[in-house]
Amino acid sequence: MRRTFLRRLWSFAARRFRELAAIATALGIAGALWSERKALLDFDWRLAPRSFVAAIALFAVAPFVQAVSFWLMLRLLGLAARLDEALLLWMRSFLLRYAPSGALQLVIRIRERRRFAASKQDVWLVSGYENLATLCAGAFVCVAAFALAGGWPPLLAVVIAGVALALAVAARPAFFRRWARALLARRGLELPSLLRGRELALVILLNTFGWLTTGGAAYLLMRALVTHPNVSPVWLTAVYSFAWLLGFLVPLLPGGLGLRDGALVALLASRIGAVPATAVALALRVAATFDELLAIGATEAVYGALRLLGWTEPLPPIEDAESPGFTPR
Repeated sequence: MRRTFLRRLWSFAARRFRELAAIATALGIAGALWSERKALLDFDWRLAPRSFVAAIALFAVAPFVQAVSFWLMLRLLGLAARLDEALLLWMRSFLLRYAPSGALQLVIRIRERRRFAASKQDVWLVSGYENLATLCAGAFVCVAAFALAGGWPPLLAVVIAGVALALAVAARPAFFRRWARALLARRGLELPSLLRGRELALVILLNTFGWLTTGGAAYLLMRALVTHPNVSPVWLTAVYSFAWLLGFLVPLLPGGLGLRDGALVALLASRIGAVPATAVALALRVAATFDELLAIGATEAVYGALRLLGWTEPLPPIEDAESPGFTPR
């Protein structure tokens, strides 16, 4: 009975993923604003229009970079993925990261896997590579930015970067097949296609570019709010990426809400004071979320327009990915 209830709940969540994601996002941001309402009222607000507009534009780059990385990995794994379909699916699943544990991201990807003719195993594999590449890029940028800013990175950031690098090396076919062949064989699983080392490095490099634009956006937004901030773009990129790492590694927090913002406030307060740090951290959260929703909306709008104009082909008929006649590659 419990299993039936969970299955129905899972099905409901898959059908209503947009509504659930929107509610979770609104509640998370509203809670963050309410908890820091005193600091927000005490802050001497200002807004430099040019810096603000430039920050909004740069924040919108990272979601598209990650979506293109997702499509690139699908192609490198031998899946027949169209760019428009891959971007649309990634944006829809990205919206669901505000749901606790991120499980709904896999729900929509598995449900819509026909968009790139994939099996469930393919979805799990590419999602795993995506998380690994994202973690590597964030950790490497964090450690490098702290070093370039002239300071020591937090020990936790160094540990995370080391673990991420070890996982990236272990995921290479030469290493993975050596220790995983027997494990998979005992479970009756076929050894999957894997990204080669240089292919994974390419995806990590692409995600690193997304981090550079995000760091620039964070700095421009701070300049739009704080007069003469006592921080450099490199240092702000370092602390922002470190706060993101903390939120990324705690799966039960939707989108890192709470932990990421609290860590960012603590790090910024050492340079600009507690009240401005709180205001800037919340402004960064709101701006980043707004741009993510803007990127998702733009993708949906462009995809709909292309379909309406007949410039993109419709998907083939739905097939059961588990049936004998289904060929994912």
